[in-house]
Amino acid sequence: MKLFRKPLLIEAQGSFAAGGTVIREKGTYEEAHALSPEGQEKHVDHGYVFYQIPADARKDALLFLHGAGQSGACWETAPDGREGFQTLFLRKGYKVYIMDQPRRGRAGSGGVEGKVTPAADEALWFDIFRFGHYPHYFENVQIPRGEEAENQFWRKVTPNTGAFDPKLTATALADAAGRAGHTILVTHSQGGSPGWLAAMKSANIKAIIALEPGVGFVFPEAEVAPPMDSSSHF
Repeated sequence: MKLFRKPLLIEAQGSFAAGGTVIREKGTYEEAHALSPEGQEKHVDHGYVFYQIPADARKDALLFLHGAGQSGACWETAPDGREGFQTLFLRKGYKVYIMDQPRRGRAGSGGVEGKVTPAADEALWFDIFRFGHYPHYFENVQIPRGEEAENQFWRKVTPNTGAFDPKLTATALADAAGRAGHTILVTHSQGGSPGWLAAMKSANIKAIIALEPGVGFVFPEAEVAPPMDSSSHF
């Protein structure tokens, strides 16, 4: 299998935090190295975004949001080593932004208490992801198979550090779109509901591609976003 193609020319790349809140504790921080939270702050509930902009990029930016049990890593490389959506669309000239939602992956600093336990649950996820009924795959399912591909896939599954909050995630997406400019949002599964909420917050989100979108929420009252400058910050 040929895993790599001709080199990509990347004009800019980097990462940033999107959205988030700040916990501020009352009191005064007086003693150096004090363990007490008094008078201290903690920045929490932001998304983490990694971006790459190819040379001669198109106007559109693609902003990818993962589903449950995943992080932005799911868009980077296929489990069998082939190029993932991130690289495939860079090759087509799109600016690509990959998010880890608040309280997961590289955005794990949450504003609520959470508990992470090493529970054996991969058969459950196998069924949830509709690969088949564990350990048997559905006929013609396209997920790569084989010992190493399965190993790589399962090691990308990552837990929540706090409860999933679609409103927090929507705020992070809207902030990221504000930085990216003219944005097409690509969501998967659990990412579906915060994606639609984000579109009500940001006029920079021009379209949504929702893959197997989750819809486990009721639309709250939301203000329609005013027109925004869609020029990129990068």
